[in-house]
Amino acid sequence: MTLRCSIAAFVVLVATASWGQNSAGPLTSRRSTVMASPNSDAQVAVARAKAQADAQKHVEEMGATLAKMHALLKQMRAKTSTAKATDSMAAANLEMWSMMMDQLDKQYQELAAAQKSREDMEARRLAMYKQADERAAAAAAAGKAAQQAKAAEEAKAAKATATPAQPAATPAAPAAAPSTTSSPN
Repeated sequence: MTLRCSIAAFVVLVATASWGQNSAGPLTSRRSTVMASPNSDAQVAVARAKAQADAQKHVEEMGATLAKMHALLKQMRAKTSTAKATDSMAAANLEMWSMMMDQLDKQYQELAAAQKSREDMEARRLAMYKQADERAAAAAAAGKAAQQAKAAEEAKAAKATATPAQPAATPAAPAAAPSTTSSPN
């Protein structure tokens, strides 16, 4: 008998646990909604500043690398001119390096110009947002002033209707009471 009770209790326990796990399954698979936090603007500003700093760092690193490559090309030209070799391979190598450096210089200038235009665009964007915020604040202040003026005008009108401007009329004479006698007819 105790074995049957133990088995029954075990089956009930397993069924309950299984049912609990199955009912939790769909709840855990729901996606959480994404809501903007109060500091999301600050996070965006930090991310934007970081991206600008990274881009500026990339441009500076490319400039430093190009400066090193120009120095190397200058050394290569100096070695070939001192050797006075008429080696066509060295001349072709120098020509190839010169062409590559010209192309890299062009790309660097384009990258620097793009970086500058991004910075200008960001400055204009920030100025436009600042201007829009100032206009919104001015409109809100004007609206609030108009609302206060309207409320003051309404209060003045309500006060004027509460205290009449005309003197009170004299009370009328009491009306004749109806007769309580019956007619002879």
